[in-house]
Amino acid sequence: MLKIRNSNEDEMILEFLKGEINSKRFNEKLYKVLSKLELNVSIITSGDVLNSDENTLRKNIMKLYRGYPDSELFNNFPKIDKWCFVKLSSEDIDNMYYINYDYWNELSNNTSKPIEAAKTIKSGKEIYDVSNKQYLDGLEELENGKEFPPVILITCNEKKLLIIEGHVRMTIYALDRLKLDGTYAYIGYCKKEEMDKYDSRMI
Repeated sequence: MLKIRNSNEDEMILEFLKGEINSKRFNEKLYKVLSKLELNVSIITSGDVLNSDENTLRKNIMKLYRGYPDSELFNNFPKIDKWCFVKLSSEDIDNMYYINYDYWNELSNNTSKPIEAAKTIKSGKEIYDVSNKQYLDGLEELENGKEFPPVILITCNEKKLLIIEGHVRMTIYALDRLKLDGTYAYIGYCKKEEMDKYDSRMI
């Protein structure tokens, strides 16, 4: 992993929403939130992190969409001391972990690791009757040159990197780890006691 530059919460939120606006699983809810707030999708797709009014609106979107910063996915979310924009290498996949969620636990053979989930997918096993097609299609897209948006990670020790946004994309990378080389991520750094409240597996 190579640090490129410092980042911040506003940029993380924008990139989180960019990552999810194209998600077949989540974008329906996100579009409903945009409709409720009478906002155009361009606030995400063409967002400007230097615009404080936009940043306020996107934070409101995140609250309604995912409970940010203190409920739903972000219940007990750690206080982040700093955000950084980094370049990933193939070795980083070994330190990646899914959030603690039944589907991801089962897919990864209770390791929470995308690299283990890839083995399940390659074996042809499907979890909870959820098709593995999205991963295989994604791998084909990668091999055809498609670039995926950066993923969002957090850590308290740099030894374990918890995926906050980008579970499907990281699973696709795990199918061909060399494709991870030179891709990007936003990573938030927190203290051990903060992480312990959110996910004790990561300390």
